[in-house]
Amino acid sequence: MLSDNNLLIRALRSNAVFSGLSALLMLVTAEWLAAQLSLRSAVPVYVTAALLILFALQLANIVRTREIKRWEIKAIISGDLAWVVGSIVLVALFHQSITAAGLMLIDIVAIAVLFFAIQQIRGLRALGAAA
Repeated sequence: MLSDNNLLIRALRSNAVFSGLSALLMLVTAEWLAAQLSLRSAVPVYVTAALLILFALQLANIVRTREIKRWEIKAIISGDLAWVVGSIVLVALFHQSITAAGLMLIDIVAIAVLFFAIQQIRGLRALGAAA
């Protein structure tokens, strides 16, 4: 069983909290966020928030049970990196139609998600070195 001080557990817990809080904030501000991203409706924001809630719950379950499956952690890291790449593509393709606030939010979230991915990679490597 991994301790609370384990780098991977701390990274997963932080990711879960950030993802869950982000999802709740997205639900509360969906219409405003849709406007900042120049979306015609808030439906994509609601869908993303719902998926983030599921993601946060899965991360929380891993932290709670301490059941570390390498393939699952790699999938989480891949998802985080895909989010970062998607953010870069979104900004590159649509920067002229996204508001300054929208661009700033996309950038801040992408940087945070990249940080979680790096910490999770480090934690997974440390776990492998300890085995």
